Amino acid sequence: MSHPTLRATSPASVDALAATVRAHHAAVQPMRFIGSGTWLQGGGPFVDATPVSLRGLAGIVEYTPGDLVITVGAGTTMRELSAITTEHGQMLALTPYGDTESTIGATIATASAAPLALDDLSVRDLVLGLTVITGTGAVTRVGGRVVKNVAGFDLVRLHTGAWGTLGAIAEVSLRLHAVPVHDVVLGGRLSAELGDAIPPLVANRAPIPMQVVLEPGEAPRLLARVSGNLARVDALRARLVQLGMQNPEALSPDDIAARRHTPDDAIVLRLRTALSDAVPFVRATRDAFPTASLTYSPHRGSLRVVLPTATSAGDAEDIMDGVTRALSTVARLATTFGASHAIAIALDQGRRQYPARTPLEAGIKRALDPDDLCNRVSAMDSAPAPLPV
Repeated sequence: MSHPTLRATSPASVDALAATVRAHHAAVQPMRFIGSGTWLQGGGPFVDATPVSLRGLAGIVEYTPGDLVITVGAGTTMRELSAITTEHGQMLALTPYGDTESTIGATIATASAAPLALDDLSVRDLVLGLTVITGTGAVTRVGGRVVKNVAGFDLVRLHTGAWGTLGAIAEVSLRLHAVPVHDVVLGGRLSAELGDAIPPLVANRAPIPMQVVLEPGEAPRLLARVSGNLARVDALRARLVQLGMQNPEALSPDDIAARRHTPDDAIVLRLRTALSDAVPFVRATRDAFPTASLTYSPHRGSLRVVLPTATSAGDAEDIMDGVTRALSTVARLATTFGASHAIAIALDQGRRQYPARTPLEAGIKRALDPDDLCNRVSAMDSAPAPLPV
């Protein structure tokens, strides 16, 4: 049976998006939902499909500054969202890796990591509600537009990080924060060796978003975001010195932007394990990936691994085979160094093999996108073995 070819579209309203999805559903034609298109190399691999741009769904839907809550179209860029909220002395507490032209809908769909977010918050901490168009074109509203919302199942978290495979995010309701009087990112070398420097950072309970940065051939550095009134900023700066940061200096906006940039053809991994295994975990990863840039979060126990562009050149399957072997080395070395917990692994960017869906996942997919039309994942017959997640 042949189906009509549907052209790329850019609907400008929720109803128009729903009509577009219903047309694709009737034609059984896959769709690839796109925001600004600044991170199409993330996730996947997705099949070639009709691009449906959500960029037209931009702007304020509802905003009550006194409630610190805003609802905007999913096509609103991070830059536009910042401009809207800054006028009222408010902000979204995180800026994810990537470009400021990335849309808020894509940020939620990918659950994008955000370095040094205010109060160490994540995307899932800030999303209150969503309007989502399912694979059949049904308009669904999950969550709410208030901070205290406990009604029904937590479908907001289901769609956050689903990469658009369960439907297209059309509108988002977000929790905002007041812009601090002072807000600065400090950086400095660590005064102790890695094995001695990390435990105090993990044990620290002061509310300081921190990252240990390990670049090949360079001494470990500590980055930290301090914010609030002047007395609080001074107290947190003193605390960082106690934790081993030498000569704290404020990073420039260009330096901060550079920390958020990731080369398009780099391979990006996220690893995580128990905080008690922090030292052997970081040491093992550094030894297994000697050319990678590593960023460790002492609060979350997560490690971001960015393999440089040169590592990504060549045959994709050979590269991922090498990455898989290196991950096995991480697990082996971590155990040798004294770790006793499993390491969770996810691939943010690079060639990816998705494992088979569990019965629960398959049931959710059938309920929301029965024909698998939303950001369909490509089958990979010759792919390397799946990475453990």
